[in-house]
Amino acid sequence: MGCGINFFEGVNLMGSFFSYVREFSVFSVLIFSSAAVVFAADGEFVQLIPTKTVSWTENGKPVAGWVKHGGNATFTVEDGGVLVGKSGSGVDTFLCTEKKYSNFVMKFDVKFDVNCNSGVQFRSFVQKKDANELLVGYQCEILPEKDTANIFDEHRRSCYLTPQTPELQDKINKAFKNNDWNEIVIQCVGPSIKTWLNGEKVSDLVDLAEVEGIFGFQVSSGDSGQVRWRNIQISELPATSWVPLYADKKFGAVETKPVGKWEILEDGSLRGVTEKGQPKDGLVLSKESYKNFAVKVSFKMISGNSGLYFRASEIDKPYWLKGFQCEIAIGGDTAGLWEVEGRGWVSRNVNLAKKIFKSGDWNEVGTVAVGDHLVTFLNGQKITDIVDPKCAKEGLTGLQLHGGGNQGCLFRDYYIMPLNDEAVKLIEK
Repeated sequence: MGCGINFFEGVNLMGSFFSYVREFSVFSVLIFSSAAVVFAADGEFVQLIPTKTVSWTENGKPVAGWVKHGGNATFTVEDGGVLVGKSGSGVDTFLCTEKKYSNFVMKFDVKFDVNCNSGVQFRSFVQKKDANELLVGYQCEILPEKDTANIFDEHRRSCYLTPQTPELQDKINKAFKNNDWNEIVIQCVGPSIKTWLNGEKVSDLVDLAEVEGIFGFQVSSGDSGQVRWRNIQISELPATSWVPLYADKKFGAVETKPVGKWEILEDGSLRGVTEKGQPKDGLVLSKESYKNFAVKVSFKMISGNSGLYFRASEIDKPYWLKGFQCEIAIGGDTAGLWEVEGRGWVSRNVNLAKKIFKSGDWNEVGTVAVGDHLVTFLNGQKITDIVDPKCAKEGLTGLQLHGGGNQGCLFRDYYIMPLNDEAVKLIEK
């Protein structure tokens, strides 16, 4: 079930990748250890877990920067920084960082003393439900063999984000070492999430649900089950952030074309209307050009048809632009890829889009463009995922209202996440 370069080959051959990570710009990471606060610069890995013996009690918080959420499992750190989690009553239990992390490479070894369901949450947040505390977000699954290092979207979409194909299951089963230590690596850069199990790539996906959050080491509820982690290390990478294209009732990074009426309403939403008989499109267009990025917008259709342009360029035609459009419509074409002044429909998934689209309500579309790799989303679900060597490599982003009739749409939360060359190199590495 599913709702994404293997350059590792064992622990001793990972140095070239970690040297590459250190090429990123200088930054500092604050980590608590047994002795004192440790700062890591230039992308170096630092120990995330204290190296002295400590115990997290049910309500206690003996180590600064850490807190336990959920059920009654126990966590202990043995000498050398080995974290031991033992199952307990109630819901699943998570030992969590208080600090949020955005882009990073995390690596650790994991081993079961007594088999159970485990995992490491990342880019997650705590949510209270009734009397319980739940962690919502991405989980790097840890199970005896099956699905280890796949990404499960915990308490949100509640599915594996990398499809559980027979080929993937076979790869995981061959890589996993029973009754022994297994090394897992998690890499997050902007919308890109990758995992490796003992040097074998398991997940390589693009997703827009969350770009920062806490870590949480999970032990499932029950009478038995015990899991160990060691060599828990992290290298923080420069953050990539969502940037609003309009905010505070000002157009800011976008401008309107003379056709159509655009206004920012009191609630911050953007309303666009074109009059009956107007042959030209109405546009809100970015002032800057973008190469590699993620872009998203929420919309509510009033009438007609719209679109989210990206990597587009201006032309002297009634529709003003040529280039790719992430379709905004009522129903199955939404989030399909249409190339204006080009090939027309390049990719779409009509049946899935129809199922996901919320008629008469707000919907969200998003696009990720990294090199020739183009991915579109509707309400958090991936609609298209293609590699297109013919695509434009740079251009404008914009919101469109079709000409030729009564057209109207509401927009809000129009954001872009630019990805610089360093981030793209790591995503494509």
